[in-house]
Amino acid sequence: MSIRTNNTCLNCENLVNSLICSKHQTEVDILNVCDSHSFKEVFSKESNCTNCSSFHLASCSHPKSASLGMLCFDWQPSLS
Repeated sequence: MSIRTNNTCLNCENLVNSLICSKHQTEVDILNVCDSHSFKEVFSKESNCTNCSSFHLASCSHPKSASLGMLCFDWQPSLS
């Protein structure tokens, strides 16, 4: 069996907060994809709030629920 990654808006570098496509300035769905898709590998099974660059910062979208094991659509890889 061959396992591969599908292109969707969730793994596109044009996706910004609140599921907005910065390229087309429109709200997208998690299963959408377009011809301007630019793959961005960021999520893994280890991704969670504690390794997000916004964890414990004012830029965190969900500070009250941010914790180990939680993950939101605003997750960004930590630079450290």
